[in-house]
Amino acid sequence: MHNIIAIICDCDETLVDDTTEFLLKENKIDLDEFWEYIDKNFVQQGWDPPQAYLNEILKRMNNGEIKQNTQEMMKDLAKKIKPFKGVDTFITELQEYVSNDSECIKSGINIEGYIISAGIEDLVRECSFAPQFKDIFASNYSVDSTTGKYNAIKSTVTFTEKTKFLYAINKGIDGKNLRKYPYLVNDKMKSDQKKIPFENMIYIGDGPSDIPCFSAVQSNGGHCIGIIDKQKPQRAYELSRGRRTNYGIYSNNYSKESDLRLTLKTIIDEITRRISC
Repeated sequence: MHNIIAIICDCDETLVDDTTEFLLKENKIDLDEFWEYIDKNFVQQGWDPPQAYLNEILKRMNNGEIKQNTQEMMKDLAKKIKPFKGVDTFITELQEYVSNDSECIKSGINIEGYIISAGIEDLVRECSFAPQFKDIFASNYSVDSTTGKYNAIKSTVTFTEKTKFLYAINKGIDGKNLRKYPYLVNDKMKSDQKKIPFENMIYIGDGPSDIPCFSAVQSNGGHCIGIIDKQKPQRAYELSRGRRTNYGIYSNNYSKESDLRLTLKTIIDEITRRISC
């Protein structure tokens, strides 16, 4: 019986304000100028956006413009990041809900949380909400063993790359093994051997970079929730107009009394009823 429900979240603008932009602002870098520079000098020249901005950030680490050039300094910065309301506890509280609900207990329901982000993993992993999540897939820098400083881009997460991690979650491949054996996710596996079927997935995202994941989850019977950033309402409009999600758009309030939270519980109950039949 497949009785694990996966709540899979984008990070930036979904759980918290953009963490990469937080890093830039902490170093007094003008955001409009930075993104205009990235677009003109990289994206318009054919670069993938995450590869482009990670490359430019690394260059600015090397020239001293960005101070956080080690894992420890990046982790220290993460402690200053404030998530949206309720984000610090919503996975834990939903886990408590299923552990006390009679139907969920009868069906053996468990909840696992995952983050798939194009942001910097060392930054995301040290945010206050991170301990709730079973695994976090994000972009990485490699570290010079002698100096302890970042010295190269190790991995990036593009908007299409995000779907790879959905299939890893589906097959029960953790981040450590996926990075060590990147082709493992392509191995054929029988449906009954897969850890979490797509119909047991709930994907939460806020914008165009989440569309491939919305499509993969929704087309395979899963559940997609759109989140609105009030500073960028056009992104939510595009998701709604294109029917990319089957729930929402919701404000980024994850607290117990919010509409988003009630919807999450409703979806969990729906999945539970299907499993128990």
